[in-house]
Amino acid sequence: MAGVAEHFSRLVEEFADAIACPECNGQLSLTNSQSAVCEQCKESYRWIGQTWELVPSRCRESSPLWATWDQLQANGLVSYREDPEHNLAISERPDNLDFSDFCSFDGRVLDVGCGPQSWPTYFRTHTTHTRFVGVDPLIETSSGQYLQLRALAEHLPFRSGVFDHVVFATSLDHFVDPVRALREAGRTCRADGEIDVWIGEKRAGAPPPTESPEWYRRLERPVGSEDLFHIKRLDMEDLTGFVGEAGLRALDYEVRRVDEYRTNHFFRLKSRA
Repeated sequence: MAGVAEHFSRLVEEFADAIACPECNGQLSLTNSQSAVCEQCKESYRWIGQTWELVPSRCRESSPLWATWDQLQANGLVSYREDPEHNLAISERPDNLDFSDFCSFDGRVLDVGCGPQSWPTYFRTHTTHTRFVGVDPLIETSSGQYLQLRALAEHLPFRSGVFDHVVFATSLDHFVDPVRALREAGRTCRADGEIDVWIGEKRAGAPPPTESPEWYRRLERPVGSEDLFHIKRLDMEDLTGFVGEAGLRALDYEVRRVDEYRTNHFFRLKSRA
């Protein structure tokens, strides 16, 4: 156990200069097994057993959709536990490998909406000095392989301009406010860095599975959502609008067709400034 704690402390230390209060962006020092208090705004953040919950207390004032989002998150957690092979990036699926090659990670990498997985397959292509950190509201423990924090995309707990890559790997359509999430990505990304986005588009008319497992049939679709897991599935028109509103521009774009109804879109974005 001492070895695990020491390794975790080293992971935190790698990002000590980058971590900040998600409420005011003030100084935030994380000490293992202890809660943290922002020196500037005095917001307090909990140690939740094996990592920290860095979620501002007032974050839910921004939208009435948070109750809907709560149920969708609960549904997502069931899908990750019951069928991780299809709902997490843990396999050698071609789409995971394609996105890894597209990103070619180097330097400091922030995975926004990383999910409760120890090491996503799309991390495969990276240089030896690359360092990863992930944020997700479902994080319960920090993986031994890279640092994970419980946090929200709309309120990233990091200073401005500290990442070489900020990543949204099929996560952008799980947020209450995708535009704010993209703005936060632009804020925390270095001027010469990039924002890597993977959108899985599912066109209308896609036939449903011939048979759904029992765990899936038990899930409840909350009021205000498009399906069991998304407030709204994004298409390219949605993404183009969000990117413009967030003050970003596209540097590169690749398309990977899955089948007649499904397409993966990979974007490399940068701030307009």
